[in-house]
Amino acid sequence: MDADIRERIVLSMEEKGVNRTDLSRGTGVHLSEISRILNRKQSLSLKKLDLMTVALDLPGDYFYPNYINECFNESGILDKRKSEQFIYKCVTMDYDEHHVLLDLVVEERSKTIRNKNCIHIFLAAEKLFESGFENNALSLYEFIIENMPDHFSQEVAVSYFRRFYILRLTDEGKYAIGHVLEHIAYMPESFQILSYVWITATFYVQRKWKESLYYARKLERMAITDEHYGRALLYQSLAITSLGGTLDEVLTLIERYEKINDYYADLAIGNRYCAYLDFGRYDYVDEYFNWLEGRNDIVAGLPRILEAYVQLRRFDDVKQLLIRFQKVIQDWSSSMHPYQQQMYLRFRYAYAMYLFEKGYDSEGLFEVLEVARTSRQIGNLDRFNQCLLVYWKYKDSATVEHEHIYIEMLEIKHISKMP
Repeated sequence: MDADIRERIVLSMEEKGVNRTDLSRGTGVHLSEISRILNRKQSLSLKKLDLMTVALDLPGDYFYPNYINECFNESGILDKRKSEQFIYKCVTMDYDEHHVLLDLVVEERSKTIRNKNCIHIFLAAEKLFESGFENNALSLYEFIIENMPDHFSQEVAVSYFRRFYILRLTDEGKYAIGHVLEHIAYMPESFQILSYVWITATFYVQRKWKESLYYARKLERMAITDEHYGRALLYQSLAITSLGGTLDEVLTLIERYEKINDYYADLAIGNRYCAYLDFGRYDYVDEYFNWLEGRNDIVAGLPRILEAYVQLRRFDDVKQLLIRFQKVIQDWSSSMHPYQQQMYLRFRYAYAMYLFEKGYDSEGLFEVLEVARTSRQIGNLDRFNQCLLVYWKYKDSATVEHEHIYIEMLEIKHISKMP
């Protein structure tokens, strides 16, 4: 470890021509407390160190390499308060010094001490996560997973959940789910429930309906709050719709969660309309659109409204919809959020059907091939196959350019990437 921090502070004071009285005035810390700290009679907190750094006009992390010693006691165990504050500050300020502290934790030969130190690092990660620095906390959770001797501790189990939550919308999130399920039995009950909430939601976004339904039912059995109970029923209704269930099954689930509270009662109104439209009751489209008017989530209903207009051959309404929500459609096209991407694909597929209905077969083929290509890229196999069936339906209208796009898309190297 580096030299004693008090010696370095005193050396810096001499270089700056600052005495203890000056340092007291510059920090707002009483002179007697300054003396006790520098004379090793009082512990040096990170807050006091930062005040001294500012008073001496030095870079924010100037003394941090020397502060690492202060984070450990004589037994080599991390001080909870100091280590947590030090790691938090380093991570949020993009300093590197906490990596030295982590290396020292790994080098500790005693598994008992290393386990205790990993618990303090876990607490620092939790503070970062709960303060909104989720991505910053990721490396600390991964450190716990890789280095904590007790691999079946609550800290490791919760770290797997946090890692999954942070990565759930990325490609890595698909694999992180498995680790959560392996360690879910070692989590506190509250984290088990949270795990099922987000696993259910993630499988829904990934369009894995069977898995989403399975974990939604587990969540229903475990739920101890209205929020979790409502989510369990909600995701069941959504999954059953896509798994070929009946309209009555879906409506029954909606009736159950609309009784939970005002939030779910409001949600039930819109989802009931969605159920009607998904099951071909397109006569409800105007009621649905009227209900959506003025709501912040109106854009979420656009794909179903467009589908209904096309099915009802209300082509003038299609044109008005496209003009009115042109900006929204453009925003969808650039979104990287999986749910937004799925909505955009559904909207564009409905638009392709509109082009075919209007007799614009060439334009419709270009559109449906582009939807197929994007579906393949994000792993939406259902939509991909649906688009291929449409292509073959209108294949007689295909040009050489259409054929080229189609063949290129079906190359083995591309198909092998599909889940």
